[in-house]
Amino acid sequence: MITRFTKFAAFAVVAVGMSACSQNDKAGGDNGLGPGKVATVNGKPIAESVLRVYALASGRKSFDDLSAEDRGKLLDDLIGVEVLSQQAEKDGVSASRTVAAQIELQRLQLVARAMATSYLEKNPATDADLQKVYEENLPRLTQQQYKTRHILVDTKAEAEQVIAQLRAGKQFSDLAKERAGGKTGPNGGDLPWFTAESMNPQIVAAVVPMKVGSFSQEPVQSEYGYHVLILDDSRKGEAPTMESLRKDLTTAVERKRLDDYIKTLRAGAKVTLGP
Repeated sequence: MITRFTKFAAFAVVAVGMSACSQNDKAGGDNGLGPGKVATVNGKPIAESVLRVYALASGRKSFDDLSAEDRGKLLDDLIGVEVLSQQAEKDGVSASRTVAAQIELQRLQLVARAMATSYLEKNPATDADLQKVYEENLPRLTQQQYKTRHILVDTKAEAEQVIAQLRAGKQFSDLAKERAGGKTGPNGGDLPWFTAESMNPQIVAAVVPMKVGSFSQEPVQSEYGYHVLILDDSRKGEAPTMESLRKDLTTAVERKRLDDYIKTLRAGAKVTLGP
């Protein structure tokens, strides 16, 4: 919304949503999955913790909130996954370099997301952080806004003809209606309110110096053709309240915080490129 950060940081912030299922992650057991098991397939146990995570991954719903019937279906699905996995090992599919690389990438991403979650839980966004980002972006949130109409034609000569007609006293709305079947459209060339950031730069350059009620004195070229513009109104943008932007502000703060943390880790890491 507000500031750009590294792709990894933006991706990793999504991990905050994992915190809901991380409360019991410290369960014991030789492999870290905990002692509980829900099934055994060819001598290999399926841990209860895996089933619980599978429930969240499959339907984003807690295992405890499922009915007995749904739990049974979910377990049956997971057993199907397990037998396929075991067969993949027998057939050597899991030993292929592509599969091994995919498994390693998923492991890296999962562990990195877990670390991101842990870091952001320990370093949450404060109201002061949100206020700072909000104030930094107020100029963008209160940019000048413009309401215009346009007549859009294919050639510069056509646009110059329209301007000549306007100078001769013809009404902009009448000229727009005459071209309703073309690029101008049936709504009289009406354009929505826009800011300098949200509109084609050629149109912005023409509109900003105009006075309300005036029309462009020269054709304005864009990738769509040639525009003749009239400025109907202009106003100062009204900033939304900080509270209404709390979610976006929190995301921006967390992304920046995580981005800075990653930079710190990279600065302290010994990285050698190549073989």
